[in-house]
Amino acid sequence: MNSKLIDLIIKKNPKLAANAKKLELLKPESYCIHSSWGLGKILSYDEVNNRIVIDFDEKKSHSMDPSFCIDKLTLLDDDDVVVMHRKDAKAVEESMKKSPADFVFNILTKCKDLTISQIELETILKRLFEDEKSYKNWWKTAKKDLERDPRVSSPKKKSDPYFIRAEELTPEREALSEYFLYRDPKKKIELAEKLHAIAENVSEIAESLPTIRDELTKSIQEARGLTQADRLRGIWVRNDFIRHIERDSAEKITEDAENRKALLAKQAKTIEDKVEDVKPRSKDILADAREKDPKNGLNELARHLQPSYYERFLDLLTRTYEDEWRDIIIDLLRNSEGRFTNECVNFLIAKDSQKESKFTGQTTNYESNAEPTQRRKLDTDGKTCSQLVHESLLKWLDEQTLHGPVILWIVKNRSTEKFKDMLKDLINHKLLTVLLSAIDDEALLSDSNRKIVLAETLSEDRTLVIDLLADHVHEEKSIHAIKKGAGAASDETARDLAQTLLLNQGFEDLTKKSILARFIKYSPGIQELVSNSSKDKEVETLYVSSESMQLRRDELEEIIKNKQPASKKAIEDARELGDLRENAEYKMAREFDEMLSARRSELERDLSMAEVIDFSNAPTDVVGIGSVVELETEKGEKVVYSILGAWDSNTEKNIFSYKTPLAQAILDKKAGDSVEINIEGHKSKWTICSLSRYVK
Repeated sequence: MNSKLIDLIIKKNPKLAANAKKLELLKPESYCIHSSWGLGKILSYDEVNNRIVIDFDEKKSHSMDPSFCIDKLTLLDDDDVVVMHRKDAKAVEESMKKSPADFVFNILTKCKDLTISQIELETILKRLFEDEKSYKNWWKTAKKDLERDPRVSSPKKKSDPYFIRAEELTPEREALSEYFLYRDPKKKIELAEKLHAIAENVSEIAESLPTIRDELTKSIQEARGLTQADRLRGIWVRNDFIRHIERDSAEKITEDAENRKALLAKQAKTIEDKVEDVKPRSKDILADAREKDPKNGLNELARHLQPSYYERFLDLLTRTYEDEWRDIIIDLLRNSEGRFTNECVNFLIAKDSQKESKFTGQTTNYESNAEPTQRRKLDTDGKTCSQLVHESLLKWLDEQTLHGPVILWIVKNRSTEKFKDMLKDLINHKLLTVLLSAIDDEALLSDSNRKIVLAETLSEDRTLVIDLLADHVHEEKSIHAIKKGAGAASDETARDLAQTLLLNQGFEDLTKKSILARFIKYSPGIQELVSNSSKDKEVETLYVSSESMQLRRDELEEIIKNKQPASKKAIEDARELGDLRENAEYKMAREFDEMLSARRSELERDLSMAEVIDFSNAPTDVVGIGSVVELETEKGEKVVYSILGAWDSNTEKNIFSYKTPLAQAILDKKAGDSVEINIEGHKSKWTICSLSRYVK
C-alpha cells in the first residue's frame, strides 16, 4: 500500500499510526491468512468506505476495516511457501516430492531463529494439500527423511521444535551421544537397539560397542523401574552386541574369505557360550516369570513384549525348554491376542521344517539334524507342530474354551491359502456359538465406549454367518446359492443362534437386524423372529411403582457388576479341573452363568418397557392402577384388594398387579358393577362395593 493511502487510513484512524509498516504490506496482489477463512489475496482499498477488499478461499471479495486487518490477519511474504504454492502449485509439489527433507529445510531457513514448532510446521504443510490422507502420507515420509538429515534436529517429544543445527550432526553420532547422556534404563535400551542396527556401517559406533555392552548390562542388573519384558529386551540387545563384537574378532583372524566362513561356523558355539556366561541371561527371565506365576507368568511376559520381539521370544523358549517348548507355545497360543496369535501359529508351522535359529545361528534339539535320541524324546507322539495346532484348536472349540482373539484369528484366516486346510474343520456352527458368547462376555466386562473387534468383524464380514452355519467357506462375497456341508446347522440350531444374537449385549439393534438378515438367508423360517421382535417393541407400556423400578434396577446392576464377572471367573476356575466332559463343577458353573444371562435379558427387556406411575393420581370414579377396591363374592364375603403396578403383587397384603386376571376384569369398572372371571376353567363372580385411592 502506497504512502498516500497509508496517510489517508491513519487520518481516518490515528491509532493506526504505530502500524504504518504493517499497512505497507497490505498491498494489492499480496497474500494473507485469516484463522477462520484461510488464505486470502488482497484485491484493493475502498477509499469511500475505508475498507480493504480481500478474496479469501471461503469468503470472496470480503471487505475489512484496516484496523481489523492489522489484528486478525497474518501477512505472508512473496517467498512464503504457501504463496509460492498458490502461484505455481505444480513446481512446489514437484519440489516436495523430489526431496521432502530439503523442502522442510527451506521452510526452516525462513523461520525466526531457524526454529519452528511441530504445530506451526504442520499447519503450514496442511495448507498445501487438498485432503488429510495425502498430507499424512507425505508427512510420514518427510519425518523419516528429516530424522536422517544431519542439518536438522528432529523433535524427541511433542513439545520439542524442529530447528537447523549450528553444526551438522549425523543421526548415528547423535544416537551415540544420547546413549551416554541418558540415565533412564528403558531409554538406554531403545537407543542401544538403534545403535546396534547401524553399527555395521559406522566405525565410531563399532568402536564403542564394548563400552555400550558393559553399561547396558549394568543398567539391566541395577535398574528397578524396568519390567521383566523390558529386561528381556535389554538382554537381547546386549547379546546382539556380544555376538557382533565376537564375530568381528573372529573375522580379523584371517583374510581368506573361505577360511573365515569355516572359522565362523566353528566359532558359533563358542560365541553362544560367551553370551550365556554374561548375566543376567534371557533364560533367567523366563525362569523367574514361571516361578512367580507358574500358570500365567510366560503369558504375561509375552503380553508386554513389543511385536518385533515375538518370534525371538518363541525361539528362546525352544532353546530353554527343549522337552516342553511345544506345549508351552500351545498354551501361549490359547491365551494370545492380536499379532502374537498369528506369530505363534506361524512359528509352530515353520518349526516343522526349520533347522536353525535365525537369532543365534545354532540348531535346536527338535530340528531334523538333531541327535536321533533327542528327536525320539520330543516326537514320541508322532505329531507335527501343524497337527498339534489343529488338534488344540479343535479341542478348545469342543470345550467352548476358545478365547475371543483366537476366534478372531480363525475367522480372518479361514480362507487364506496358508491356513484354510488347517481351519476347515473349525468352520461350523459351534464356532458361531463360541463367537457370540465371546462377544457377549466382552460387552459385559468392557467399557461401553470400547469397540468390540469380534463384533465388528461379524458385522462387516458379509459371508461369515453363512460360512459358519453352512459348514463351508464360500468364495463369493455375494452368496446367491448356499451350499451346505456335512456338518451344516439345522434350521432349529440356526434359529437358536439367531435368538442368541438378539439377546447379545455386544451389538446395537440396527446391527443385529443386519446380521439377522444373513440368518434368514440361510433359514427363511427365522423371519418369524424379526416379526416377533417387532411385536415385542409394540407391547403396551408396563406401569410400575418407583420402588419396584428401583429394585429391578438394583438387581440388574448387581448381576452386571458382581454376579456375572464372578460367574465367568468360576467357569475359568472350573476349566482348570480337567476333562470338561466329566467336570461337574464346570457344568454347574455354565448352567448358573446361563441362568444369570437369561435373567439379565429379562430385566433389561422389562425395564425398557417400564414407566413409573404415581398412584396418588388414580381415578376415584372407576377402578384404575392405584385403586383400593372392596369386592363381594357370590357367597357374600367381602374382601379389599389394592390394584397396583406390574411388579407390586404381594398376596399376603392383598396387593395385586394390574396385569393379573382379576385386576384386568375390574379395571375401568364402577361401584355396583359385577364381573365374572374364568381362571383355568374355574368361574367366579365379583361385585364392586366401593373404591378409593391407594395410600402407602
